[in-house]
Amino acid sequence: MTPRRRLRTRYPGPAPTVAPASDGTSAPAATPAPAPPGTIHHPAAPARAEAAPDRTGPAPAPRRSLHAMAFAAGIALAAFGTGLLVFNNLVMPRLIHGIGQVEVPDVRNLTLEQAEQALHPAELQLSRAGERFDPAVPRGFILSQDPDPGTPVRGRKRISVVVSLGEEFSSIPELSGESQRSAEQLLKSAGLRVGAITRAPSEEVGEGLVAGSDPGPETVMPQGSAVNVLISAGPGEESFVMPDLAGREIAGARRQLEALGFRVLVQPGVPSLGAIVSQRPPAGARITRTTEIALQATGRMIR
Repeated sequence: MTPRRRLRTRYPGPAPTVAPASDGTSAPAATPAPAPPGTIHHPAAPARAEAAPDRTGPAPAPRRSLHAMAFAAGIALAAFGTGLLVFNNLVMPRLIHGIGQVEVPDVRNLTLEQAEQALHPAELQLSRAGERFDPAVPRGFILSQDPDPGTPVRGRKRISVVVSLGEEFSSIPELSGESQRSAEQLLKSAGLRVGAITRAPSEEVGEGLVAGSDPGPETVMPQGSAVNVLISAGPGEESFVMPDLAGREIAGARRQLEALGFRVLVQPGVPSLGAIVSQRPPAGARITRTTEIALQATGRMIR
């Protein structure tokens, strides 16, 4: 009988690899030991392909959720605004201030003391903001206030007032020797105005200049009052005061007057001798050398 041969099945192992030697030549790499007999060798499974990255990203949220979020945010803002308004207008005045609204009383045409008494029941405070001249309101009385009367305010608010200084007065400046325009400016600066303008001869100042005023300089007058001004018309005729000739001898008085350049008239049929019993112009009148003087005597000689 022919003996049986044991058949060995060879399984292909991994191919030998060649590794580079240190001297630059190629050397055979270590070969793995053969599998023991009876071991079934399976070829290595191929490596799995690496999964490709997902570049699509998360799925977009539904548009309906964005609308819901916007609506909720609007509701929240409206609720916050309403709450803030209620808190400032209702809660704060009552919880913190503890005082409601009051109407501002009218304190105009009152003194400061009277105004404080009128504001005290409403727990309002008086503040003096300034002063102003006003001829219609006496000195020391209130001209105006802020806030106005009847305005609703919170308690402990300050009410500002302006107090009257009464009528303002000014002193008339010295106008003599000034031109008419300059006099008008001086009066305007003093709070006064030019009244009537009269022209008359003057020996003291030149023609066209102020010779005087009525009232005179340094007179105190209310603001806006009129001041009359006298303007020089230049040198005029020399003037005299008519003397009192009663009782004097008419012939001697006539000679003296005519020697001074005056014209003396004696009407025909009127006695031209004796003591003077009447004269025209009367004593004290202003006369010039052109003024006619009429005298009348008793007709009897003075002894």
